[in-house]
Amino acid sequence: MIRALRAEWTKFRSVRSTAFALVALVAATLLLTVATAKGSVTSYEGPLNRDEFSFAHAPLTGDTTLTVHLASLTSKSSWAKAGLMLKDGTTNGSSSASVMLTPGHGVRMQANGAKELTAKVPSGQGRWLRLTRTGQKVTGYESADGQSWHTIGTLAVPGLPARTEAGLFVTSSTISTAEQVSPGAVTAHSTLTVGRAVFDHFAPAATLTHTDIVAPRVSGPAGNDRTPPGTLQQTASAITLTGSGDLGHFGIGNVGADLSKADTVHQSLDGLQLSLITVLALGVLSMTSEYKTRTIRTTFTASAQRGRVLAAKSTILAGTVFAVAAPTTIAAFLIAQPIMRKNGYSPPIFPIASLTDPTTLRAVLGGAAFLAVLTLFCLGVGALFRRTVPAVITVFVVLVVIPMVAHSTSVPVSTWVERATPIAGLALTQTRTLTETSIGPWAGFAVLCAYAAAALGAAHWRLARRDA
Repeated sequence: MIRALRAEWTKFRSVRSTAFALVALVAATLLLTVATAKGSVTSYEGPLNRDEFSFAHAPLTGDTTLTVHLASLTSKSSWAKAGLMLKDGTTNGSSSASVMLTPGHGVRMQANGAKELTAKVPSGQGRWLRLTRTGQKVTGYESADGQSWHTIGTLAVPGLPARTEAGLFVTSSTISTAEQVSPGAVTAHSTLTVGRAVFDHFAPAATLTHTDIVAPRVSGPAGNDRTPPGTLQQTASAITLTGSGDLGHFGIGNVGADLSKADTVHQSLDGLQLSLITVLALGVLSMTSEYKTRTIRTTFTASAQRGRVLAAKSTILAGTVFAVAAPTTIAAFLIAQPIMRKNGYSPPIFPIASLTDPTTLRAVLGGAAFLAVLTLFCLGVGALFRRTVPAVITVFVVLVVIPMVAHSTSVPVSTWVERATPIAGLALTQTRTLTETSIGPWAGFAVLCAYAAAALGAAHWRLARRDA
């Protein structure tokens, strides 16, 4: 096998068109990436802080400790929040400190909606919560049984006056659902949700007043929907509170996630759609050129095991493409991200993507893996046809023409093409699923690998049964 690899590497690097194809791969990826990044522009003019919830409160002065058992919290939103709060009055945006439970993301603590601490506890279960104030600092606690308490942390709360409104709150954010309305066009639909929290053992005991904290109405495209009014039911044994809205600054507690649906990492790798044409040619020609020049006879004479020759050729081809494509996709990502941030894809709505993030790194290197495996598919097709023109036409139709036609027909056809053809491998460059019909990253890559394995398997079958 070592001899076969050495022989294939010698042939591979001695062909001038190989170097040209690899240079074209780099150039096509980077040029289209820059063009796409410069053409991607977005903006947001709405509020950056959410302070909307249903509040059951009573006045309290000085240092204090609030304790409650949150028996249950139900909502269609996994980011609904309910718990204890100290707030400077009942005005939207005023200073506050809170500790809360969420149905799907555990216990959290906030100060003025801009600072957040989290506790690693099971989500969606009843929990004891405690909030202790000492001057301008507030400490949060949580407990499973009300006996053994765990400290979440301490936060400074600038602007919190001596006299505050103290009590219970619940809020439930909207659910944003992406829908593909036409090939290549995705729109988001927001659905209001209502959270229902049942509290007991609230201390210090007090007769609570109910207030809906609402945001000022914003007109225009960035306008916010009015949240439905909340309710309060207080008995001797329990306090039931319902409400909607959200709490936190963008990037805190999932606030603003409904506005940052764009996959900036995937957009940074748009150049792959052009560079696939270069690997298409490289994969096909690496086999058909040997048949055209009849050097394939010499190759099979030197190595009678044709399967070994195909395996060596596949290893050299895929390894080289990945070795060239990996630094190219990294460079494309590093070049595109600053351009896109300048064009509006910036914090707090769009977090800064970093290669230290495993998901981002998987997407960036996944682009190189996509090209490498795609080259193997083209190699297999080239070995099946043995002639350049029919092989190139076939893979060009499968990889370029069919996706283009599908994007101009209907959503079902476009979705099928994106899920069931080799182009599904591009899903590996995604860091978020934009619609429910989108194929997942690893599932899409598996589809591409299946096509490559089938093409190479068929090529091996033909090589073993036909003369060169």
